[in-house]
Amino acid sequence: MRLRILFLIGAVLLVLLSLGSAAGLFWMSTQFQSRTTSLSESIERVHSAERLALTLFILQIVQEFASIDAPPGVGPPISVDEARRRVLEQLQQIEQYSETAQQRELIASARNRVDAYLRAPAQEKLSRLREAVEATEAVSTANIERARAVRDEAKRGSEVARLIGLVLAVWIVMGAALVLAATRTRIYLPLLSIRRALAAFKSGQRESRVKQVGAPELRELAAEFNDMADTLVSQDARHVQFLAGVAHDLRTPLNALKLSAQVILRAPEPPPPEKVRESLVRISAQLDRLDRMVGDLLEQTRIEAGNLELRLEDCDLRELVADVVELHRPSSQQHQLELSVPNLPVSVRGDPTRLTQVLTNLLSNALKYSPRGGFVRVLLAQSQEEVTLSVSDEGVGIAPDEYEHIFEPFRRSKGSSAEIPGIGLGLSVSRRIVRAHGGDIEVVSQVGVGSTFRVRIPLQRPRA
Repeated sequence: MRLRILFLIGAVLLVLLSLGSAAGLFWMSTQFQSRTTSLSESIERVHSAERLALTLFILQIVQEFASIDAPPGVGPPISVDEARRRVLEQLQQIEQYSETAQQRELIASARNRVDAYLRAPAQEKLSRLREAVEATEAVSTANIERARAVRDEAKRGSEVARLIGLVLAVWIVMGAALVLAATRTRIYLPLLSIRRALAAFKSGQRESRVKQVGAPELRELAAEFNDMADTLVSQDARHVQFLAGVAHDLRTPLNALKLSAQVILRAPEPPPPEKVRESLVRISAQLDRLDRMVGDLLEQTRIEAGNLELRLEDCDLRELVADVVELHRPSSQQHQLELSVPNLPVSVRGDPTRLTQVLTNLLSNALKYSPRGGFVRVLLAQSQEEVTLSVSDEGVGIAPDEYEHIFEPFRRSKGSSAEIPGIGLGLSVSRRIVRAHGGDIEVVSQVGVGSTFRVRIPLQRPRA
């Protein structure tokens, strides 16, 4: 599961938990408010019914005082009309708090009984009063029962609310635990493993690698680290191999120079001029070889530093090719160099020194990797869009799966024998030079038959 999906699930889970908690709290608050309101109204109805009964008794007393001749200043504090008005007001208050059909029926019965009492003649007042009071008591009793029912409902609601609160608390704790567990397993532990591997690799433990666990992004990061570590270890190994190869390849021409010089210096008498000339030719060839090796090293250093510079000018590629081929003709008696160039000049915009270096590397490789000799063919052709330079040999050849690897620094073909000198920089430097001119180098080869390296340079202003 990818990190963004994990974060999305965590966010959705937290939102659901928040919404569930909010909904539960809102429901509980609504239920408590409803129960409180219902209980308050029931209590108010009980009080109103009791006040109505009391007011009925007061009305009866006031009416009885009014029917007798009382001394002046002796009598009830309110009049009969005021007492009747209070009875009607309290009856209306009772009617305002009716909820159920039963309550409305009891209140209607009480109103009828109170009206009958108010209209009854004097001799029926007491009996009608008893009936009215009984009706109000019935209303009071019903509201008391209603209040008890509401109290019981509130108690059950409180228990449900506690249960819901417990469920929400457990839900939140479990959700948080799940998110923390997923975060620890999918994010924290893989990151900790990567940090430890980085620290171990930094301290020199080159075999340190990261297990690809956790979220896909972290697995990809671990894979990238492992690939980087493998690449660095491989580069270290290639650098060690390169240093060994450089030391070996430098020692070979140096030994040849040393032997040639010793042949002349240790001779009892000066050797004949032709022998001296042969020694000087060998010394010059070894010096050229050393110069190419050191030049390739310097060029690779400039390329890696991004300091490859081109001194562009219009040059005839046909003359450059012919000069390089003629320079290499005396280098081997086992090879036959064939040159094919157009009759007309082949003008390109480039760096003559760099292009000469490319052709020298290709031609030297063709001679070097053809230890049995044979033909080495150099072909220069021009089309409307590009110039093509091909160098073909009849040497050891290259396997197809190595076509790209041989252009990497310090990489040589697996078919190269230990007797064939080289440090694996010529082709890498040559490709970078050709690409700086806007072209490229490609190879076609067959193991045991030979190889053809083809340089393509477009007829346009190269990229410096």
